Amino acid sequence: MKQRAVKAGRALNDAVTRRLKHLPNKLPEMLNKPHDNEDAITRFFFSRYELVVAGTNEERDISYKTRHKVYCEEMKFERENENAVEIDQYDERAVTCFIRHLPTGECAGTIRLVLPTERGLSLPLEKICGDAIENSSLLPSNLHPTSVCEISRLAIPKDFRLRQMRTKIRTSFNNASNGEGAAALEHFPYLSTALYLMVTSVCVHLDINHAYVLMEPKLARKMRTFGINFRSVGREIEHNGIRKPYRLSRDTMLRELSKPLRRFQSDIDARLSDTLQSIDAACIIPSKISRKVANAA
Repeated sequence: MKQRAVKAGRALNDAVTRRLKHLPNKLPEMLNKPHDNEDAITRFFFSRYELVVAGTNEERDISYKTRHKVYCEEMKFERENENAVEIDQYDERAVTCFIRHLPTGECAGTIRLVLPTERGLSLPLEKICGDAIENSSLLPSNLHPTSVCEISRLAIPKDFRLRQMRTKIRTSFNNASNGEGAAALEHFPYLSTALYLMVTSVCVHLDINHAYVLMEPKLARKMRTFGINFRSVGREIEHNGIRKPYRLSRDTMLRELSKPLRRFQSDIDARLSDTLQSIDAACIIPSKISRKVANAA
């Protein structure tokens, strides 16, 4: 019995010694873990997707067809049409963006920024729920036209919505700015988040201060978890479900983003920089009126 105990003790000591010998090699890896966590979203996303600011009619059509697939075929929010494109009068003065899935080339999600461009041109939100905005001073039409825009037509096809729900990204959030604590990332909406961060980069490039959006309150709450704080400017309405008008400040958003998303935003901005510099307002905003005002701004 004593001999067995001695052998067992020696084996344990040898195992501990071996572990300790490898500890110095493991220390850098351990110390770098927080940094790795902050990079996890960027590494995951850009290994599978790329960002596109539509600069041609062909690229805009990709977004319009995706919108038809989601809004008309899947959600039944709008009527289907034989051209299989979802487009309205606001697209003439909108910046259109989308995400391309690298393995398949398919559009994984799209979004647009509608610009007022001159006094007298309202945003879609005002037509739908202008009466729901409680403070008239917050109506976009009462603000300087070059300082506001509207984020709308966010559309993610069903296959990619499901893919997003199944994905686990190994990082964590602890957004102290809003006190909501850590967020589980089993269902992290990385496509929606990337689209919002993408149009934020466009806002910075075009020097737009505030973005309005009509969205589901539950999505606004979820985005708040990650430091994307949509501020309510009115009461709830019924429009393809319960919706509420919100406003997002570009500078406040960049300041309040949680650390992992701050890194993600920085990488998105860097990847869009050359595109935005090489594509002038006349290309990304189709209407002639918008070209003149955007170039003069």
